[in-house]
Amino acid sequence: MPLDLTPLSADRFDDWLEATRARLVTLRQESGMFVGEDAGSHVDAVLGDLLSAGHETETSLILTIDEEGTRVGTVWLAANSGVLIIVDLAFAIDPTARQLDELLDELRSLARRQHVGRLSIALHSSDTAGRAFVEGRGFEVASIQMLLEPLPSRATRASGGLVVTPMTPERFTSFAAASESAFAEDLVSSGRYSAEDAVVESHRQMELELPEGIDSEGQELFTAHVDGAEVGVLWIGVRRRGGRPHAFILDIEIASDQRRKGYGRDLMLAAEHEAARLGADSIGLHVFGFNTSAITLYESLGYRRVEERFLLTV
Repeated sequence: MPLDLTPLSADRFDDWLEATRARLVTLRQESGMFVGEDAGSHVDAVLGDLLSAGHETETSLILTIDEEGTRVGTVWLAANSGVLIIVDLAFAIDPTARQLDELLDELRSLARRQHVGRLSIALHSSDTAGRAFVEGRGFEVASIQMLLEPLPSRATRASGGLVVTPMTPERFTSFAAASESAFAEDLVSSGRYSAEDAVVESHRQMELELPEGIDSEGQELFTAHVDGAEVGVLWIGVRRRGGRPHAFILDIEIASDQRRKGYGRDLMLAAEHEAARLGADSIGLHVFGFNTSAITLYESLGYRRVEERFLLTV
């Protein structure tokens, strides 16, 4: 008998919400993406944003997954920019491969009925059941959140004579324009956004992070030089994690004519030094799945994956 996907009834919403909140908090804590009460605060913000009207929120669809009267689990869906987003997938039992295949078929059919071209799901490193759902079913990694904690003690910061200095206001103008444009292009290349939506999203994030330009609080911008010539740029946002400063690399770029000289690794080591100077003992970053060379570099430096977003073309 095929799986039965049915909208969650209003009288079960509060129980589902309580269980979902606890699950999402645990996943964030176990993966290391958030520490202590930070996980709860983040989950509450997500729930408040995506379920602003509770069970009656029109932009969310919560379905129970059943088979022959047995509860298999629940799936929470939302749609944005032509993507059907699996916000949360929770299983009440250990699902079989057949059940996972049938669930994907049902979600594909739902996406087609909604004229949506892609499925998306973000999974924390500790979500083994969710990973069983995506593995071997055509999903591709669209983006990765990575974490380096604690900051390692390295014998050297940079071997190629690379030094970083605070970015000047004059350099910031061209940097900001180039960074915003490049991020929009990466959003399109990742498959997460259309070209039009990517431009809007990139500008929104730039305005959010740099409301006062180069003088925005909590933002550290640098240029990297070798023998006096600029070879790259570095942008670090100072966050809070577990009550302590946390450095997040918002942009790091080596000039196209300076690549394959080891400067990328040197600039990452310089980022560690700056993070320590700012009082942080951890660094986070986001990388798109297609940027395999960067992923290899980060993992060689000890960064680990704490969350991955997967995409599947319907």
